[in-house]
Order: sequence, then C-alpha cells, then structure tokens
Amino acid sequence: MKNSKIYLFALFAVLCSCKPDTECRVEQNIGMQVVFAIDSLQGDTMRVDFTTVDSITVQGVGNDSVLYDNQKSVSSLFLPLRTDASSTAYSIKAYGKTDTLYVNHENNINFISLACGCFVYHTIYDVGGAGGLIDSLVVLNAAIENYKQDNLKIYIHL
Repeated sequence: MKNSKIYLFALFAVLCSCKPDTECRVEQNIGMQVVFAIDSLQGDTMRVDFTTVDSITVQGVGNDSVLYDNQKSVSSLFLPLRTDASSTAYSIKAYGKTDTLYVNHENNINFISLACGCFVYHTIYDVGGAGGLIDSLVVLNAAIENYKQDNLKIYIHL
C-alpha cells in the first residue's frame, strides 16, 4: 500500500511538471524582423523610412512556402531562417520588381528544458540582394533570438 502511494505521487509529480509543447512555444517564434526604407529623391542619397509596402509577395527559395502572398499594407516582414543550413534565401516581389534576398547566418542551438526542448537562435553575418528591387541592406541587429526586434532594413529602389 505504501509503495502504491509513492508511485502515485511520483506519477502525479511527473505529469504536473511536464508542459505541453504549445505552452513551451508561446512567445518562442524565432525569425528575422525586416523593416523598409525608400529613396526619397530619385538619384540622391537621401533616404526615408516608410511604414508600409503595398502588394508584397515573399517566398522561400528552394521550397514551396509562400510567406506573404500579395499582402497589402505590410509594415514589416517576419522571416524564419533555416535551421538545417547556414544560408537562407527569399524571393521578394513588390512594385512590379523581383529580387532575391540572401541571408548568411550562424545557427545557435539553445537548450530550454526537457519539456520544451531546444530552440535555434541565429546570428546574421552577411546579407545580399540580387535583382532590381533591393537598393541596399543594413543589418540593424545581427542577433535573432526569441524577442521581437528589427534585424534588417531593406532600402527599396523604385
């Protein structure tokens, strides 16, 4: 009888200590936050931040995932980076132009707990664009972790 109470207590303790995966991942969406800026005067170096991009489509290169499909009034992009490679690429279409955004990054595995497992954080070490949409890129914060912050600014060429 005494052993059955101990086993019952141990089982109860284990069940109460484990959290479901959905609870562990609350606020754990890890991705790169991208904001935009635009040349304010044609041909000049003066640039201005702007709040929205109209009709933007973003798709991962090398897969079928469409993250933004002709999305209207987008103020920023949330782009996940690959955890199985050190380079991620996206096709970006806006204002009738297409470009490819390349992000080279380091993947950092962080153990959270037995219940929650590991999360992969990233560090950006190089970015680039190829096409007619992206004028230039600025890494605002290279560390991509589990809190929301602007990581990359894309200057759009119109």
